[in-house]
Amino acid sequence: MGQDTARAIEQYRAGRRDDALALAEQALRGNPADSGALNLAGAILYELGRLDEAEGMLARLVALDPLFMQARINLAVVLQTKGAGMEAAAQFRIVAALIPDQMEAHERLGSLLHGLGDHAGATRHLRHTVRLAPEDPNRRVLLSVSLMSSGAYAEAAEILSGVLARHPGHGDARSHLAGAWLSLGRPDLAEEALSEVGADAAAMAGGATEILGRARLYRRIADEARRPQVPDGMLVRAPFSVLSGYGDFAQHFVRSLMERGQTLRLAGLKGEESWRPSFSDPILQAAARRLGEPLRPRLALSMLTPPLVEPIPGVPTVNYTMFEGPRIPDGWAACNRAHDLVVVPTESSRLAWIAAGHPEDRIRVCPPGIAPNPADASARPMALMGPRGRAVMDYRVRVLNISDFVARKNLDGLLRVWLRATRADDDAILILKVGKGGASLAGEVRRLVEQGMRATGRRLDEAAPIALLTDRYDEQGIAALYAMATHYFSLSHGEGWDLPITRAGCLGAGLIAPRHSAYTAYLNDRVAHLIPCTTGPALMPYSSAYYPAFHGLDWWHPDEDAAAGILSRVVRDPEGERRDAARHLMDSFTWDAAAHRLLDALDGVGR
Repeated sequence: MGQDTARAIEQYRAGRRDDALALAEQALRGNPADSGALNLAGAILYELGRLDEAEGMLARLVALDPLFMQARINLAVVLQTKGAGMEAAAQFRIVAALIPDQMEAHERLGSLLHGLGDHAGATRHLRHTVRLAPEDPNRRVLLSVSLMSSGAYAEAAEILSGVLARHPGHGDARSHLAGAWLSLGRPDLAEEALSEVGADAAAMAGGATEILGRARLYRRIADEARRPQVPDGMLVRAPFSVLSGYGDFAQHFVRSLMERGQTLRLAGLKGEESWRPSFSDPILQAAARRLGEPLRPRLALSMLTPPLVEPIPGVPTVNYTMFEGPRIPDGWAACNRAHDLVVVPTESSRLAWIAAGHPEDRIRVCPPGIAPNPADASARPMALMGPRGRAVMDYRVRVLNISDFVARKNLDGLLRVWLRATRADDDAILILKVGKGGASLAGEVRRLVEQGMRATGRRLDEAAPIALLTDRYDEQGIAALYAMATHYFSLSHGEGWDLPITRAGCLGAGLIAPRHSAYTAYLNDRVAHLIPCTTGPALMPYSSAYYPAFHGLDWWHPDEDAAAGILSRVVRDPEGERRDAARHLMDSFTWDAAAHRLLDALDGVGR
């Protein structure tokens, strides 16, 4: 080690980081291969947030000394911070393979893989950390969290119970144990875990108070189910008060079921539910006020993703859910095995469950309804200027897409197709509403646009304009966006249903969508332009990394050449390419028919 490097380390240990970096850089000017100086400089640059420079220093060091394991760990941490999860995992794997007892590498790799959606890989490395440090309760808790993500609630509960036996004040272990018991249908044990000696204020962190509330609610419902004096009915648990597809479906189903005379009780995602439907009929108004009152449920119908379902003792469990790809994740399959019935909206979702081994006789298909949104009746187009100083409503063709900023929505593909299919002089504009609002989102979307320009070799000013919207809008604002659209264009990799395109279709917008998943349930070539697709790995945009929710799975890849051809024809001859889905959607998928189909699907469960 050179003199400058030794002094740099002394300065760093004394807290004089800038002086330490200057000395390390001075050492490297004299000896570019000084491993100590490279490692120290990389670490300091990382702390200063100069990630590209830190990566450069540490990558040089690893190339010079491949067996310098701490340098590999440091490089992996930098890569992970930059969002290069796959590259970070590769570095951690090398360290874990060459030094099997390197605790930090296994622990960091396990946590990283968990975030990347590789729950099996995460569990493998976190098990190894438990073997390396069998007395460390925190590592056992991390392992249990990974197991719960894979649907292995029983094993997680066993591990967490062991932790609490030796460390009764471990708040995280207590909260996670209670959650595992709820997922296993044991609210009594969940309440016991959060009520026994040792459950202090720290143990009630991380949502444990809500878990305790749900445990007590489920125990009350189970008790009421045994009382002959309360009315028979059905429990419905869903995110009624959350802005989501599941919440929307649940509200519609509850209204329609009540109109069919069904007696219901509601439970929300976090416990008791305050949402109530509104009716003009006084009898239904009175019934709505009773939605929180006791009843004897013949079944508990959840409308949630499988990991969120919490069975109630003695009450059959049914889940109305869906999936956006050709096969559900293994963790979902594990959750569903204990359920009495799974109801899905489309044949595509049914096949996704069967592909994962779920018994065909415990799956039913029940499409939801499609109806105009009440906010759309009085909506007026938004007064919005396009990026080239022309009002959006002045364009003849106004193509809308409303999507969360997630890889499944394939916004990268949509942008590539728009850049390829349109010209600057086209009388058309793309209205792209992304996400639910946030200052950072605009920058991320702009980066995606820049990647699209590089991928296609086309500049933004060579294509028809794009009105990029990332602000948050209320319901009236969203309705005003739909009122602007002449067409709706989706290039999604897969949909469980896709509420935005059905909403646009009800308003008479021309629809362009891939021929896959839910779209094939309610669209055809007569009423929409459908894009051919293939299947392939579910990867992040411009990356070899899997989309975490689809780790190891495939999804659909719309044919971008075909999509560009369709879009080009629609933009240049909108009347000649006109297809109208409104009447087809509203006549074929009424909410009354959906409620009827749901009751048929549930017939026999719990009897």
